[in-house]
Amino acid sequence: MGCLDHWQPVLLARNLGKKPVAVRLCGKDVVLFRTRSGKVAALEDICPHRRMRLSLGSVVGERLRCMYHGWTFDCEGAGESPASPKLYTCAQKYDVLEKHHAIWVKSVGSTPEFPAFEIDGYHNVCNLQHRAQAPLELVVDNFCEIEHTPTTHAFFGYPLERMHEVEVGFYPTDRTVRVVNRGPRKHVSWFLRAVLGIGGNHQFRDEWTTHFSPVYSVYDHWWQDPDSGAESRVRFRLYIFFVPRDDEETTIFTFAYTKSRYWGPAGGARLLGWLMRRKLDYEIRLDVGILNGLADKNPHVEGMKLSRFDRVLGLNRDRINRIYRGFASMGVTGDISEVDAGMPRPKIS
Repeated sequence: MGCLDHWQPVLLARNLGKKPVAVRLCGKDVVLFRTRSGKVAALEDICPHRRMRLSLGSVVGERLRCMYHGWTFDCEGAGESPASPKLYTCAQKYDVLEKHHAIWVKSVGSTPEFPAFEIDGYHNVCNLQHRAQAPLELVVDNFCEIEHTPTTHAFFGYPLERMHEVEVGFYPTDRTVRVVNRGPRKHVSWFLRAVLGIGGNHQFRDEWTTHFSPVYSVYDHWWQDPDSGAESRVRFRLYIFFVPRDDEETTIFTFAYTKSRYWGPAGGARLLGWLMRRKLDYEIRLDVGILNGLADKNPHVEGMKLSRFDRVLGLNRDRINRIYRGFASMGVTGDISEVDAGMPRPKIS
């Protein structure tokens, strides 16, 4: 399998209206359009007639019309000329799905499983889309280690002066990498502590599993009393997909969910959705700012001085190359039996 053979989000569904939209996926230009009946289609963004961008055209009924000479294409890519009625052509099509409030695309003929969203009991707070000026590997690096949270993040993470107390464990399988972190929480305002139910001695718990068909991580964030095990009233579960536009830019799609022990529909998450959306958007923009400011955007790790939090870099790269890109193994597979920093082994569902 190659990069285009996995189901990947390319656009939030709310952004696809009556006009076609151009997106870029793994170096390929794709046009998305929604027909009058509501069907969504994805074609290569180039007219086979005279190479005009189809995304500059318009939707007419159930077809996409090129703005240059009026050729029209159906959802399967079959095209016809208005000036030469017996002249036909075919634009390259992609398989497309509208699911979880997003448009997903893959190559025709590939048979990957669609990413599993385990969200029973969770409420969808928001779905976000950001773009980072950095290659896939460096974006995944940033989202898969917590050493940067003291200096980058305002809410999630750990205080800089106590980072040495944070415990981290790595639990790789042949197809996933799980990372478990726990330690002293960052300062949180009294208002957010009250809303989220964070106690004075609660630690921050940060766990995630990264998958590679496509490349995405499932994060669980919550706060917990280390002695009694009592948890905060609200948990966050984030599905973050890392989708390369090309070798230099990556789109970040965030599907954010919460589980609350408050009374009422969705545990009050609907009432506080605006606040959670604002906080998450702000936190991810901070990550994007860091990635855009990197001095060297070469994805290789040679020459870096890596810390105990950085073992995940090699584990992820092996699986990106082997599973996502379809290259031969780099020989960095890890050992699922290894437990780092004295962390108890978690249950891996």
